[in-house]
Amino acid sequence: MRQEVGRRTASVAAMSRVVGHHAPRLLVALVGALIVLTLVPAISLRVPWEALACVQIGVLALTITIFAHNRHLCARCIAAVPLDASGVAARYAARFQVAHAFERKRYAIGYLGVIVGTAFVSEHPIGRYAWAVVQASLAYLLIAYVTHQRLQPWCPRCKNGGEELTVPTAPTPVSTNA
Repeated sequence: MRQEVGRRTASVAAMSRVVGHHAPRLLVALVGALIVLTLVPAISLRVPWEALACVQIGVLALTITIFAHNRHLCARCIAAVPLDASGVAARYAARFQVAHAFERKRYAIGYLGVIVGTAFVSEHPIGRYAWAVVQASLAYLLIAYVTHQRLQPWCPRCKNGGEELTVPTAPTPVSTNA
């Protein structure tokens, strides 16, 4: 009985990691669908609130699977690393800057304030476009996060995956006045 429960738990964990590998693309697709619903009110009026609630639950589930995926080595992610990873990382310097900018609470809280502020004006005909731009920025942040996650060993700001290499120094001799 315990072995069966253990196998089920292991298969659920493995499935969540597989889903977690593809979850960023699915979340970007969901954000794209929300942008369409924002910009075309005729479509959004036809979508029942139950469907939107299911989308919210799906977003939470996908977010959890992303975190489960990032806690383990993924063979697909390793196979997707380009042969010239340092050259590719150099091209994505702007994405790395964005990923590191949100390590500061000031930027993260400010961005959340912008999200909340534009949500309040999303019903206005012009505010709807501001809300769509903010939603698109969420998709870009997700892409920047995933790019940084996969190319982190070559990120110039992380310095070798977060561990800065330091050259050991020779100790200075202590002179004694004997």
